[in-house]
Amino acid sequence: MRFTQHLGSHLTSEWKKYYVHYEELKEMIYELVRLHSLGDEKTGRAGPTEEDFFENVSRQLQDMNVFFKGREQQLLGQLYNLEKDVETFLKLKNSPKRPSERKLRSTESSLKMAYSEFYLGLSLLQNFQQLNYTGFRKILKKFDKLAHSERGKSFFIGQVTTAEFYTSPKVQEMIDKAESTMIQKLESGNRHKAMKTLRVPPLEAKGQASHWDTFKTGLYFGIFLLSLVVLIIAAALRPSNSWKDNTALVSGMRGILILVWWFFGFAINTYIWRRKGVNNVLIFEFDPRHNLNYIQLFEVASLLGVLGVIGGYLLVFSYWLNIPAYVGPLVSYLLIAGVVLLPLPVFRPRSRIWLLKELGRICCAPFVFVTFPDFWIADQLNSLVTVFLDVEFFACYLFVKNDECSSAKYGIRAVVAVLPAWFRFAQCLRRFYSTKTHDGKRKYEHLVNAGKYSTSFFVVLFSSLASGLAVSGANVQALHYYVFFSLWIVSAMVSSCYTFYWDIRKDWGLFEGKHKLREELIYPNYVYVLAIIEDLILRSLWTLNISVGQLGPKWQATILTTILALMETFRCVSFVYEESVAHSQCSNTDELCGIF
Repeated sequence: MRFTQHLGSHLTSEWKKYYVHYEELKEMIYELVRLHSLGDEKTGRAGPTEEDFFENVSRQLQDMNVFFKGREQQLLGQLYNLEKDVETFLKLKNSPKRPSERKLRSTESSLKMAYSEFYLGLSLLQNFQQLNYTGFRKILKKFDKLAHSERGKSFFIGQVTTAEFYTSPKVQEMIDKAESTMIQKLESGNRHKAMKTLRVPPLEAKGQASHWDTFKTGLYFGIFLLSLVVLIIAAALRPSNSWKDNTALVSGMRGILILVWWFFGFAINTYIWRRKGVNNVLIFEFDPRHNLNYIQLFEVASLLGVLGVIGGYLLVFSYWLNIPAYVGPLVSYLLIAGVVLLPLPVFRPRSRIWLLKELGRICCAPFVFVTFPDFWIADQLNSLVTVFLDVEFFACYLFVKNDECSSAKYGIRAVVAVLPAWFRFAQCLRRFYSTKTHDGKRKYEHLVNAGKYSTSFFVVLFSSLASGLAVSGANVQALHYYVFFSLWIVSAMVSSCYTFYWDIRKDWGLFEGKHKLREELIYPNYVYVLAIIEDLILRSLWTLNISVGQLGPKWQATILTTILALMETFRCVSFVYEESVAHSQCSNTDELCGIF
């Protein structure tokens, strides 16, 4: 892995501007070489000089020292307060009038958590020291190599090796004190238990899966693929007339298919991010000690696929087993809901609890502060609308069992369809409220983004009204239908243009830099060009739903909706789209910056 990628994947995102600007300095060296400015400088062409290069390095080194000293003083203050809290706790614990055991355990648990977070901060600052020292050493060595000079070595020995960010022993002293306190005072001398609580695994170690995880992933994935092939063959062999009463249930299985498709897409994303040096653990604010790598995500996706196939088997073989057809989808929905949502201490409980908390925060918008995971998950929910509609349809079918479940008669489907857009709309309003007033442009961009999601309200409103009037043959009703149908088309066109503009301008930064795309790109330029073309095509596919889905037979509309939903899910979990959204959102907030 190149050092640029290594640095990008190991730095602390909120501190990025204080790290060595390795890529910038490397470009300066190449420019110096190209202009023959190294050694005997030639005049006549504008460009950086040796002095410019070393002034840049000196400025970065100075900013680094100032930042490091500030963080170090902050951590010293935290350590002082923590030590006072531990002494107070020990006095209470040994006091004749000691509190109840329950309160003591709660206080001790809080102290351990506080020390764990403090130790994480120390580890990040120590990592800051090591990365910057290595960065300066490598870039100055590269300068000497290309310049055939010793000036870089002299600067490194005279300035970098004596810099405060590198020579200060206080970080290591605080680490030793934190470990000693945790071992001796909070874990009764149990070093193994104490260090298990404190230690933060390296990023590359978390990217590697255990042999057991790899085995389970291969097992689940193999079972899923084999079972899926057999299921397709069994469905094809079932008499065609036996599907007549089960068409609705087949479409009910669609939501499970889309959900499994999404999980596989996110697992692939995680793999590509790691290969490209993107620190997704810090981006998504995962616990550095406990998070899922791409192998474990593939395991989850494969297991969900197996659970979905179980329901498919029950549905296909219900004709021969003489059981109600709805049993199959019902079993799959219940099993998947249990794996993903039930807060039980089995199968990745920490990740499940994290997801439940995030979903709770999303539902509370705009009354809670919005973090990156909040609006990222809410964005994903907007692409999974078909899943929610299918769940609503299946729940209705269990109790009603007629065609009204797929209609907009009672307005329930309209509410379900608009909920994801409402969550993002409310989050944008909250971010507008939370953004500091001195940054006017950034503040009002959140209102513009809220406007993008508000267009979905009109699309759902007019499509629901048009669908509700479609079955009427009366002249007045027919006139109303054509009015709402026309408004549906217009609102859908406005929504597509609005969202496409936001994608290319705000997420990909089209025409933002000198290369017509934003400056910080992870992939080659042509990848983004292809992604923009793909985005335009997929954003426009709703026209097929009107021209084919509305005018064709019902089975044709079901197939078309399934294909469009899968393609929309693919667009949303596209690794280029995800990287661009992360970069755009983090570069437009004070709380989240410098991810890459």
